[in-house]
Amino acid sequence: MASHGFWSLGGDNAGANTGSQSPSTPRAWCQAAAQKLSGGFGSKLCALLNVGELEKPAEPAAEQPPQTAAGSCGCNKSCTCTKGTDVGFSDLYSTDLLPAMDGDTKTMTFLQEVVDILLAYIVESFDRETKVIDFHYPNELLQLNNWELQDEPATLDDILISCRATLKYAIKTAHPRYFNQLSTGLDMVGLAADWLTSTANTNMFTYEVAPVFVLLEYVSLKKMREIIGWSDGRGDGIFSPGGAISNMYAMLLARFKMFPEVKEKGMSSVPRLAAFTSEHSHFSIKKGAAALGIGTESVICIKADECGKMIPADLERRILEAKQKGFVPFFVSATAGTTVYGAFDPLIAISDICRKYNIWFHVD
Repeated sequence: MASHGFWSLGGDNAGANTGSQSPSTPRAWCQAAAQKLSGGFGSKLCALLNVGELEKPAEPAAEQPPQTAAGSCGCNKSCTCTKGTDVGFSDLYSTDLLPAMDGDTKTMTFLQEVVDILLAYIVESFDRETKVIDFHYPNELLQLNNWELQDEPATLDDILISCRATLKYAIKTAHPRYFNQLSTGLDMVGLAADWLTSTANTNMFTYEVAPVFVLLEYVSLKKMREIIGWSDGRGDGIFSPGGAISNMYAMLLARFKMFPEVKEKGMSSVPRLAAFTSEHSHFSIKKGAAALGIGTESVICIKADECGKMIPADLERRILEAKQKGFVPFFVSATAGTTVYGAFDPLIAISDICRKYNIWFHVD
């Protein structure tokens, strides 16, 4: 039986109570969610999605919880739950939230509103009937929304409005029709991990500050080293914020490996260096050379074939040519998936050349 995709959640059971509604529609999904999710969350989610008021089922569901008074949590016992508490945000500010005195109720209610906005956006993103992006030109967006930084602080209500506007004009990367060469889709476990790490709000410079995260980094890097073939995952490694800085790190390591004195004495202590990379390589190779004081003119671009792969013969020719001019070849950067062609340079052949001339071999 063909799947109805995201909206099929609860669709089989919802069909009995939705009349002519298809279980693959947002309306039918919300009807199922309203019956299955406690605390009226399904109804609130549907309201946020603007799919219309829910129709009452033909027959009431068994053991419906009794109606509770406004402002109560619905747990049928005396407690201090904040659920259902009516809190207005138009006259509240960030200073009213935790760690402010008596800020727990306001904080939980505010964060629940934010979560409702986020969950509604997630559900909408998977709806094939929605647009991938509600595109507007920059000047139009600035006119539609007051995003100028003001001297006075924004209220929590203003912040919620900004949250909705941000997602309204955002590109729905989870949309079934969103495609990009660098990113696509939305992984729910990864999203939960992002929420968790943001809530923990910690740095990872020592084990004492972030014990679990440091251990997770250790075991993840060890597994990655095992995957690439290092015995028992031995070695070392770090996670970096992006490819550009990773390429610069590699160039930094290659220079230190060949000339460790550069750390204390600087570039004046080393000869004129030469780095080699494909003419189709990422621009960050030259940026790294500029940042490290090596100079962009010291980055020699190697010819690529009709498929976008570096030509090993041209690499060896340019290495010999650089040595004759007094340069010291110290770094070769190959690419495993170029930006334009998606080409993989011939890594084995390049590795043999680097070993022959004792040059650091980096794969981007």
